[in-house]
Amino acid sequence: VTIFVDGAVGKPGGVEGRESRPISLLQAIARAGGTTERANLKAVQILRKRSGDSQTLLTVNLKRIRKGKDPDPILRDGDIVVVPETFF
Repeated sequence: VTIFVDGAVGKPGGVEGRESRPISLLQAIARAGGTTERANLKAVQILRKRSGDSQTLLTVNLKRIRKGKDPDPILRDGDIVVVPETFF
């Protein structure tokens, strides 16, 4: 299982996991060095391939997940997590 983490994280790139132990969004971001101080935690995107060439875009609020207000989504093989930067 490979998840890709890009954007405002310490070490963008692939995160490896095992099929028997799914990786959650928080775990993938932690393995990618955590978020930077410029990360927009309210608009983290998960790009997920569907059948054919189409893909689904999920936008999640990492602040709410960290506080336990929203569930920490389980990622699938090939998912791409994008942590955007905030612009002041």
